[in-house]
Amino acid sequence: MGIEESKLEQMERAYSIIKDCSLDSQHYLSFKEESMFFFGKEGKGMISYILVGRKVMSIGDPICRLEDMERFTSEYINFCMQMKWKPIFNSVSSYMTEILKKYNFSMLKYGEEAVLELSGYTLAGGGRAALRRNVSKVEKRGVVLREYCPEYERDYVLEKEIKHLSQKWYENKKYEMNYSIGSLDFDKPYDRRFFVTVDEKGDLLTFLSFLPYDGGKRFCIDIMHRKMEAMTGVMEHAIIATAKKMKEEGIVELSLGIAPLAGIDVSKSDVSKAEKLLNSFFHNMDSGYNFKNLYRFKKKFDPSIWKPRYLVYHNDISLLDLALSITNTKRGSTDLFLYAKYKFFIIADTLGLHKAKNK
Repeated sequence: MGIEESKLEQMERAYSIIKDCSLDSQHYLSFKEESMFFFGKEGKGMISYILVGRKVMSIGDPICRLEDMERFTSEYINFCMQMKWKPIFNSVSSYMTEILKKYNFSMLKYGEEAVLELSGYTLAGGGRAALRRNVSKVEKRGVVLREYCPEYERDYVLEKEIKHLSQKWYENKKYEMNYSIGSLDFDKPYDRRFFVTVDEKGDLLTFLSFLPYDGGKRFCIDIMHRKMEAMTGVMEHAIIATAKKMKEEGIVELSLGIAPLAGIDVSKSDVSKAEKLLNSFFHNMDSGYNFKNLYRFKKKFDPSIWKPRYLVYHNDISLLDLALSITNTKRGSTDLFLYAKYKFFIIADTLGLHKAKNK
């Protein structure tokens, strides 16, 4: 990457590589102007990353052709070593963990990705009965799905309504995720697809944004916001209506995203201390983002498959620093109160104070 290359040029170069090489549902998530980009010198490849002190975090597998993955990963790690940075690979696939094993980094399960294989996905069956009822109730209330395509025709009134809806959503959550959640960029959608649902009066109820991967054959949900006072089941209806539309278009897969810290098996013989700690976070701690509720929401859809995702990180990074690095990049700022919460939580977990809750 030349010094003379502007940020806009870097973005366009990174975007070109994502369009040509993206196979991972996580690739578009970190494609932002505030991100930094590492480009391969020996072949076509890109990693989007963010710095937290001397720690450098990326999301998902490196963006390159599958046959170049091992070589490109080695090139990136050598770059980090030259810069004296400690890498964190967040939410990588099982395939990527096999490549990273030879670097003797620490590794643990981070969560599971909920995926709907659209060709065979329906609402039939007992496992989806509750979902089917909720979707049906919302449909009977006259709620409909619409796609918004700002690259073809702008609707500034709708965009204002969407931004207001998102603002109210974040105000209710009392924080805003940053690095691992996309932004409302209607000026440059970069292949995102936007959907809204409205009631019979035309009032906005939900807004959803989806990111493509694998050449647009697959999509991953990015942003999903709803009107706080909207009827029960309105978000489930919006996702199912979108999935139905995409299925009709021949799209093969819809990812509902990762449920962080879900699916960690603490009963296995080789469970690590770090995995036990993350499991305790999942069950006992709300760090501003309720992971357990997020998992429950995704589980409602009875996903076709749950894909494991992993954290791989430099051995010199402590568990506390790892947790804080991930939290600060997702929230967008350092939170000293959160630091204290994590520190006291780890102490309590070490002393076994959470064991009773996990039984």
